Amino acid sequence: MTVYNFGSINADYFYQVRHIPAPGETLAATDLDQGLGGKGANQSVAMVQAGADVVHLGAVGRDGDWLLERLVALGVARDSIARLSCASGHAIITVAADGENAITLFSGANTAMSEAQLTQWLAPIGAGDWLVMQNETAHQLHAARMARAQAARVVYSAAPFEAKA
Repeated sequence: MTVYNFGSINADYFYQVRHIPAPGETLAATDLDQGLGGKGANQSVAMVQAGADVVHLGAVGRDGDWLLERLVALGVARDSIARLSCASGHAIITVAADGENAITLFSGANTAMSEAQLTQWLAPIGAGDWLVMQNETAHQLHAARMARAQAARVVYSAAPFEAKA
């Protein structure tokens, strides 16, 4: 059984501040930390650490070398991760002293990957395999239909949740 995890790969930038800035306010950060993030990357790392055979399907941008290196160091294969000419996905996470946070997300390469690339990567999926997806990529419906047509199980993690009005 192989788990095909179609998900985001982000650079997370954590800025420590006294409080969350108000609209129009400029506030100096007291510290900065950077890490690998994205719901998809986090899920792939967790599944690999739990012993699953995982194929991560995703994309990074021209600035994504360190993201790929970090994923590989954590045991995630990079064979099905595209390198695109746009910027990688990233999140700016402002964290106040009281623990409150505010997040600005840029999807970047996560939503720029082509449906044709995804089709190629999912070609070997079959009965007994799983497709795991979440909401920080494009082409989820295509991926789900393709996996189901090839008798794979589909798991949809609706995160981040987006309610349509």
